[in-house]
Amino acid sequence: MDRIAHSLYPLLYPLWLIAANLTARAGGMIILLILGHGFAANQLGDYFAMLAMVGLGVTAAQAGTGPLLIRLQQAGKLRWAIACVVLRAMIALGAILWIAVETGTDTLTQYWPLLIMPITAALSPDWIISARTEFSRISIIALIAQMAGIGMAAWAAHASNPDLLFAVAPAISITSFIAATLFVFNRATDQQTAPLGITAPSRPTAFGMIGFTLLAGVLPNLDFVLLGSDTTLFLAQRIFLICAAFLAAISGALFAKQQPGHLRDVWLIVPMAAASLVLWIWPDGVAALIYAKPSDALIPLLQTGALWPILLALLSRQILILQEHPSAMWVGWLCLCGMIVSAALFPAPAEPSDILILMQLRLAFVLSLLYVSGLKYLRRVVPS
Repeated sequence: MDRIAHSLYPLLYPLWLIAANLTARAGGMIILLILGHGFAANQLGDYFAMLAMVGLGVTAAQAGTGPLLIRLQQAGKLRWAIACVVLRAMIALGAILWIAVETGTDTLTQYWPLLIMPITAALSPDWIISARTEFSRISIIALIAQMAGIGMAAWAAHASNPDLLFAVAPAISITSFIAATLFVFNRATDQQTAPLGITAPSRPTAFGMIGFTLLAGVLPNLDFVLLGSDTTLFLAQRIFLICAAFLAAISGALFAKQQPGHLRDVWLIVPMAAASLVLWIWPDGVAALIYAKPSDALIPLLQTGALWPILLALLSRQILILQEHPSAMWVGWLCLCGMIVSAALFPAPAEPSDILILMQLRLAFVLSLLYVSGLKYLRRVVPS
């Protein structure tokens, strides 16, 4: 029986991350339903718009070092890992200052709880749990955090207090941070063995990993923040972000276990292909599932963005293939800079549907660049 379990583990280990993400997404949908009954659409739109901006701050605070920290931990380079965490904390403070200045300090009294999220993301030791491949504990952390979020959402909706609305996401973030910290100091006795023979990444590899990780982190939020201004667009984004978070969890498991080949592609592409199909053929059902009273404008918007999940999955695949190859160290950084500069300079379309089409075209363009880069840099490498 142990031999069968051992042979099945390489096929099934991402299920722990999927279970954790399903827990988080189920909790997120419950929270959305609670808030949808407790607050008006314009209030939720403002909240989600701020969450998208804070999401960029969280990505910056993590400084693209999640995979790098996992590799440093697995290679036993704790001193370098601590230095990365210190750098993350410094960047988090800068991100908090940027968000406060960008949105205006006059509204700081309402949204200030969201500013806690970059610093908790920077200091969270969840990368240690991933490096140990203690994936079952990530499910527990997700469950605890979502329970805290559901409780805060119920309180905010019951009190009809917009200020409490802005404390829902920070409650999840802080609870997750505390739970991860407790698990780090209480090591599992039955954990799966981390990959053996791992050495610390070289400087070019580490530089490239940070660029690719930042690119992967900003893609779900960047265009919505820089191009979007419509409330309905941010309501749609929350549904797309369910797919993005689900995909991030799977990518994290595949990275930690260094999973190559067709099994990696199946785990990445099949779930997102199913999500795209559901958004295409049943957008009204998805909208009704997430929101209590979805607007008529939201449903066609979801159908317009149906390709978004599968494009993000294909991008994640290329990032996993390229990010640890030193010869591709500049690719992620160049794509990241190109996405930021072009989004900042490009005149956004007036219609939300046109904005979503533009976003998907941009994702497809970056995907083509990464694919060409893979052909160029990895042609002498055994196929991944």
